[in-house]
Amino acid sequence: MNVPTVPGALPLIGHGAHLWFRPTAFMAAMNELGPLVRFRPGPTASYLVTDPALLHQVLVTGARHVAKGRLTDSAGPQIGVSLVMDMSFEGMTLFASHRRHRRAVQPAFHPHRLAAQTDAVVRATRERLARWWPGRRLRLERELLSLSNEVNARAFCGGSAGAVSKALAGVQAHLNSGLYWRSVAPRWTDALPVPGTGGFRRERDRLRTALRAALRERRTDPGRDDGDVLSALARARYADDGSDLGDEQICREMVFYLIAAAHGIGDVLPWVFHELAAHPGAERRLHQELDTVLAGQAVAPEHLSQLEYTRRTLLETLRLYPPVWLLARRTVDAVDLGGSLLPAGTELVFSTYALHRHPRHHAAPLRFDPDRWLPGRRAGLPPCAYVPFGAGPRKCIGDRLSMYQMLTVVATIASHWRLRPVPGVRAYPRARIFLSPRSVEMVCEPRLTGR
Repeated sequence: MNVPTVPGALPLIGHGAHLWFRPTAFMAAMNELGPLVRFRPGPTASYLVTDPALLHQVLVTGARHVAKGRLTDSAGPQIGVSLVMDMSFEGMTLFASHRRHRRAVQPAFHPHRLAAQTDAVVRATRERLARWWPGRRLRLERELLSLSNEVNARAFCGGSAGAVSKALAGVQAHLNSGLYWRSVAPRWTDALPVPGTGGFRRERDRLRTALRAALRERRTDPGRDDGDVLSALARARYADDGSDLGDEQICREMVFYLIAAAHGIGDVLPWVFHELAAHPGAERRLHQELDTVLAGQAVAPEHLSQLEYTRRTLLETLRLYPPVWLLARRTVDAVDLGGSLLPAGTELVFSTYALHRHPRHHAAPLRFDPDRWLPGRRAGLPPCAYVPFGAGPRKCIGDRLSMYQMLTVVATIASHWRLRPVPGVRAYPRARIFLSPRSVEMVCEPRLTGR
């Protein structure tokens, strides 16, 4: 296969300026060039995978031949090596190391543990809604990110959530300056000081301190289980030798989990309400479903599977605005990808944002259409044409947690409020570490259930 090269690369920085100033448009434009496209984020080339079949090979069938790439390399020194990166155990390949580690931490994300947290999510959301009033003007993306920090501090740390939530908010405030610049900058800049990274390191250390204190509480009371992730990790063991994860490894895991988890509620749900306000028919159907299923009750675990249209609304929002919009892999062996032989060490990149808007795989890709996720309509979608949580053995371990939380929060808010856009204010996405909404300004309007 002849692999096209994106024109316009500059010396040293390659296409780095595009990645900084217009990243999503740059990635989406490469859909038109071919299934595999060569570009330069710096002095050396990377390959963007735009074809779902090739991506399925990278993420699923050929997963043992790739490792995490440049994007996660840059995060490792900043937040610590954890499940999202490449764990390395003596005498094991990277693939086997990842599988060993994932099997040890997977029970912390068992569906029954996650569903049991529904009541805590409802309480945190209602506490937030108690501060809303008719006519109040919200910066919804800020409001929901703050809620997300509270919800996830409880989900991951149980009764130790207070200090963790405050520290997590500080980390989120410095996330882009602390991580994104390092992710897209050429490698020759790694030794250069970057303004703003000091604030990230201070807040990260504050979060680690709060997590160590919470873990000490678990160690002094081995029988304690708040139903949270930390309680499960404190008891986690590797199946082959029975050893535990170690306190510092647990803290590294928790830092990553907390940073990543915040961007379900925080980055996806502002777009849900933005799109519902723009599509009254969809909003009406969602309200009707909530009134029928909940019948005025608080969301409970048994309701989650019944909220079918609400779930499709989330799936469609995740298609248009996937928080994890760019990911990378690196070949550890020579790989034949679509007829192109790529040597070991080749950097592969895929953009969920671009893939989800590819007109060859998603009809009318810019149209908000929750019913495209009806079983009959989604049946013809190629594997890996829709990957908001990744795919294969390295798929996001918290995908169900995120969906449960988002369903619960959307249902709780939409049962009581309609959110209307502020005229003349344009909401837009900003792609950095995550695809985050900016300027989603909305006004609270109460609604009466059952109408």
